[in-house]
Parts: sequence; C-alpha cells; structure tokens
Amino acid sequence: MSSSNAAAIRRRATPQNNTPTPQNGVPTPQTRTPTSQNNKSSQLTVNQAIVLITNRLTALENKTINTPVHDDNLPMIVDEFNNRFELIVNELNNIKDTVMKLQTYTMEVNKMLVDERIHVLSDLENTEHTLEGTEHTLENTESINKIEE
Repeated sequence: MSSSNAAAIRRRATPQNNTPTPQNGVPTPQTRTPTSQNNKSSQLTVNQAIVLITNRLTALENKTINTPVHDDNLPMIVDEFNNRFELIVNELNNIKDTVMKLQTYTMEVNKMLVDERIHVLSDLENTEHTLEGTEHTLENTESINKIEE
C-alpha cells in the first residue's frame, strides 16, 4: 500500500511535459484532461501557465503592432494632454501658495507667542525685583520700629 502511495506522490511531484516545441522555440499550450472524476477543474502546471501567458502576450503585441495610428486624432489627443497638464500645474501652484500662506501664518503666530512670553517673563522679573525691594523696605521698617520701642 505504501509503495503505491509513493509512486503516486512521485507522479504528482514531477509532471510529465510532452509539449512539442514549434520553430520559434516556444512550446504550445496543451490542454490537460483530468485523470479522475473527483477533479472537475483543469489545473495547469507552472510551465503551462507561463507558456499560455507568453502566447497571449505575443498575440496581443502582434495585434497592437498591426493597428494603424490615426493621424487625425493625434492633435486632439495632444491638446487634451496639454490642457490636463496645465490644469495640474495650476493646481500645484495653488497648493504651493496655500502651503506658503500657512507657513507664514504659523511663523507669525510663533513669533507673537515668543514675544508675549518674553514680555510676561520680563514683567515677572520686574515684579520679583519690586517684591524683593518691598520686602527689604518692610524689614527695614520693622527693624526701625523695634529700635524706637
């Protein structure tokens, strides 16, 4: 029983690739029929998927190469791109101006706050000096009053 399982695993692990290669060296995709009735979806191997994608890309490239370019639509397309480009440039300039205004406003507010802080701190220092002077005056007055008594 285990030898049959091992043989089945080997068959699944190494897919058999019997795809013929045409003259250009690219193998053609081969349809795969399911081996059991339980497996209803057809699955491709990695190699088969790559070949299928390569063939589709080649066909698409051949189709786009053979498609003629209409010269009468070209000026209209270029004008549309120019209009869109100008619109983007105008929007970027508006954003730049808005950011510059915001930066200027922020700098002005910060300068105002720093100036106000300097003013408050200088007033606080003046008040402390005044209080210290008043305390010395009060001490001197108290000591004079004690002497007089």
